Amino acid sequence: MSWFRSRSANGRRIGLGFEAKGISFVEIDESRGERVIRHCAFHPNEGSESQGQQLAELVKEYQLKGATVNVALDPSMYNLLQVEAPEVEPDELRSALRWRIKDLIDFHIDDAVLDIFDLPESKRQGTPRLMYVVAARVSLIQQLVDQIEEAGLRINAIDIAELATRNLLATIYGPDTVQAMLYLGPNQGSIEITKGDILYLTRRLNLTTASLVGDAVAQEDALDTLVLELQRSLDYYESQYGQGAANSVAVLVPGEHQEKLLQFADTNLLISSHSLPFDDHFAGLDQLNRDDLVNNVSAIGAALRSG
Repeated sequence: MSWFRSRSANGRRIGLGFEAKGISFVEIDESRGERVIRHCAFHPNEGSESQGQQLAELVKEYQLKGATVNVALDPSMYNLLQVEAPEVEPDELRSALRWRIKDLIDFHIDDAVLDIFDLPESKRQGTPRLMYVVAARVSLIQQLVDQIEEAGLRINAIDIAELATRNLLATIYGPDTVQAMLYLGPNQGSIEITKGDILYLTRRLNLTTASLVGDAVAQEDALDTLVLELQRSLDYYESQYGQGAANSVAVLVPGEHQEKLLQFADTNLLISSHSLPFDDHFAGLDQLNRDDLVNNVSAIGAALRSG
């Protein structure tokens, strides 16, 4: 999925993640035959500084002038809707979808830019074809494009966080492994099930790392909810697509919560769980804080985009 494209860089992959509180910046170097993460950090927006000014300073600091970038939007910047595919001719699809989702978004449909991607065909008889529709405000996307170009960067693609994460899973697990992932970050939580570049399922969770802080009862309730939602997602995937169980669940959580959630998942899920194995697929991690990898996972996935 991409709203904008240009040329991609040779050996130097740049991923940017935008949200209201700042910008994630990731640089991956593949010029010497290995995948090295050179930079991976979140740069908070300081005071009254605009995002455009902040981006210009990043370009100067890391000598990015003229670089080609892939961008991951924060989930707060768009609506992601699963809808039944309209039975219309291909050239009428977008018009039909605009009509279908107009009452499902919190802004006027005339102010929306849409992108779509299909879900795999269900193995359940009589199940309609489903697709995801991404709707974002035209003004927001245009402002983002203007800021990036004014900072001296070239845009290869603007993607959503869910597909950026899919890129990371495809890089780590390859094209043939059905992989589930539970992500819990400072601002959002999510569940994804993928196979290579195919996204079978994505769900947003109303839980963050803050949900695992507090009294013992509250923490236990949050863990119960996470595992229940994950098991429901795994069950839905199996029944909907008829391809057997996912291989395992990768758990991606910052700080001391990782081991706690892994142990709870291992005890309560029907399949195995493990930490996302960054070390097996990336070099340069000894210079990075693991929490930076977790908190900037969308920007890493954006940098890994292949096209």
